Amino acid sequence: MMHKEHNKYDISYRQMLTRVPKLYRFMAKYKWLVVTLIFFYIINNILITLPPLIIQYAVDEIIPLKDIYSLNIFFAAITVMFIAFSGIILGHIYIRWYLQYNIRKDIREKLFNALLLKSPIFYSKRVSGEITSRMNNDVGSVSYLASDAFFDFFNAFLKILFSMMMLFYLSWKITLAVLVLIGIQYVCVTIVMNFFKKYRKRTSEKWGRLLGFLQEVLSNIKIVMAFGNENYEASRHLKKTREYIKDSIKLGVTNRMFEVVATIFWHAFYVTIIVYGIRLLTDSEISLGILIAFIMLVRNLFEPIFELSGTMIFTISAFVSIDRIYEYIEYPDELHVAENPEPIDNTRGEIQFENVKFRYEKEKEKIALNDVSFKIEDGESVAIVGPSGAGKSTIINLILRFYDPEEGCVRFNGKKITNLDVDEYRKNISIVFQDALLFNDTIMKNIIYADLDATKEQVERACKDADILEFINELPLKFDTVIGERGLKLSGGQRQRLSIARALLKDPKILILDEATASIDSISENVIQEAIEKIMNDRTTIIIAHRLTTIVGVDRIIVMENGKVAETGTHSELLAKHGVYHKLWTTQMKENESEIVF
Repeated sequence: MMHKEHNKYDISYRQMLTRVPKLYRFMAKYKWLVVTLIFFYIINNILITLPPLIIQYAVDEIIPLKDIYSLNIFFAAITVMFIAFSGIILGHIYIRWYLQYNIRKDIREKLFNALLLKSPIFYSKRVSGEITSRMNNDVGSVSYLASDAFFDFFNAFLKILFSMMMLFYLSWKITLAVLVLIGIQYVCVTIVMNFFKKYRKRTSEKWGRLLGFLQEVLSNIKIVMAFGNENYEASRHLKKTREYIKDSIKLGVTNRMFEVVATIFWHAFYVTIIVYGIRLLTDSEISLGILIAFIMLVRNLFEPIFELSGTMIFTISAFVSIDRIYEYIEYPDELHVAENPEPIDNTRGEIQFENVKFRYEKEKEKIALNDVSFKIEDGESVAIVGPSGAGKSTIINLILRFYDPEEGCVRFNGKKITNLDVDEYRKNISIVFQDALLFNDTIMKNIIYADLDATKEQVERACKDADILEFINELPLKFDTVIGERGLKLSGGQRQRLSIARALLKDPKILILDEATASIDSISENVIQEAIEKIMNDRTTIIIAHRLTTIVGVDRIIVMENGKVAETGTHSELLAKHGVYHKLWTTQMKENESEIVF
């Protein structure tokens, strides 16, 4: 698997060029700033090429003739060029910083918006640490490439071009000797580059896995502590960290090898120029001014080559990151998207399953639902029960259209939900999960998340129906109270009633209660159950129930077993059948009696 991932992100120089159009998409919005910056670099490189030529003229012409007037002109010209050079530097620094932060904002926004539209299938195949790594590290790398590396390469190209033109003009013989050394340097840099690319991929992937591990352990810290596995997790963390550090050290050494190679050739260039130049000078093939100008100009040739050795490191990383970002942005939608969605009937809340077959992973043999058919009428209250793994949650996932059936279809008011606009369809549904999913924000913002345009009166009405308004009004900050991460400043019952209020604010045609009372105490359960009974009127209610005592009064119960509908009916009808439901009920009643005796 590791080898496969490496090949997936292996990028040659030719492949880098093919990714330039993708890079340009992030820069196109700022094309006039890019053009201005390019113009600055052209003027800048013209200015830095002129001083060596002026010095050559001064050494060969002005100094031998002791021409003081020309010397003053020479000094004035150099001063004007440095002033102009400083102004251009300030301008291009501002533009580059402006581009860097705005391009980074645009990339992160584009990636985040793309992630918001992905289905749960996408997230089920990835750990959150990997996604966070792409949002942080890869976005930073690509913004660096678009705002810094691109212009560093362009500036280096201009420096090399102008310098080579002047060097050939001054002495083609010395220039050819320098070019031979540049060719040898290129071979050495390429060898180091291949090692760097390999270690860069490894560290990037291992860092993503390490972040995923950390997030998983810390989010389940109570389980870790409850089972006394702190040392076990610490050893796992140490092992993963060592694997990451091992490749990071190799990456760091390879990184420094670029500087070593550049430094060696830097000195080799100067030794060649001085030795060969003095020989040509003694043979009267060049003047002293030409040799001095050549030494000054060749610095303009060395500097970009030296700098590019370091820039190339981050450039490769950035090109790898382009693929990683676009992999998410262009990831195909795994849910069918209707090109011309059918109009939605918002007056009713009827759900129907027709011969639905579904597997979470198609390559696996285990079937979550197999030939499931049932119909829930508008305004009907229906409970779905069954042992663990029977398919209860899968039914909810299909109703919410987190997934699409492998075979068969789900209908809303007679129309296939795959032919409807997903967002418009989901506006008709609200859900209360078993674990109250809340944000680290105020009570008000958590509730209006269901309807961002809701008024305070509507919020208060929803809270009253959920039997939590009185509690909120007793708080010092009332609706402005911050509830903490995942609502941990509230009790389990309070969090769940807050979730119910949020679901009610949407005023849905279909209300789904996914084991809404399974993770709270009996007292809180009774309070919440009373609130639920109030809100079930005049809307279709689907209840996933673990405690069967909470669904005795529903209109109908659907019993699931091994991914199939085992039986349906009212509570009394199912008990009379002495089937699956009767067995579940009897088992729970015995467990309750045992708890009471204990």
